[in-house]
Amino acid sequence: MAQRINQGQHNANNEFGNYVEYCVEKRPEGAYRRNRILLVVICVLVAVSIIPVVTWSVAGKLFITFVPVWMGLCGIAYWFLSRFVNIEYEYRIIQGEFQMDIIYGQRQRKELMSCRVRDMEIIHPLDDAGKAALASCSHVDDCSISQKKPTPDVYYFTYTENGKKYGLVFEATKKTLDIMKFYNASALTFSDTLRH
Repeated sequence: MAQRINQGQHNANNEFGNYVEYCVEKRPEGAYRRNRILLVVICVLVAVSIIPVVTWSVAGKLFITFVPVWMGLCGIAYWFLSRFVNIEYEYRIIQGEFQMDIIYGQRQRKELMSCRVRDMEIIHPLDDAGKAALASCSHVDDCSISQKKPTPDVYYFTYTENGKKYGLVFEATKKTLDIMKFYNASALTFSDTLRH
């Protein structure tokens, strides 16, 4: 589990100095883990499937030159598809704007969501009441390390955009919560169990 933290200067009197960046790698578990294993198994089976054709076929001698090409194509397919089973989440708070990106295979970045911290309705540690609050949202993104074993750093927030209520679950740091407090203290609830 790789975590990268890049924290800028924090000055409570200056909103332009408030900056934090945090990245977590999604833990392989459940369907996500199954998909990672399935990808490797399918790529190996497809790559090896050419061997019976080559060895048992009368024309197999003609296909012997095709084997390295076939193996190369399987390797390229694995490289291309592996990005979907190696996922990281990275968020930034820059001048009061919370931005969450999803990174596939450490190669492709896609913005998941963005909203102003002051527009967040509630920022709270994830508990049973939080799960109930998130159930009322029209869409929830879970960007925490583990969905099965939440860590004490897991927070959530809700916000409304275009008349729809959205939610986001994320790994919080003390620095992140300090900046969120600067922009929206009334919505924030602190937890004493933060690790970072």
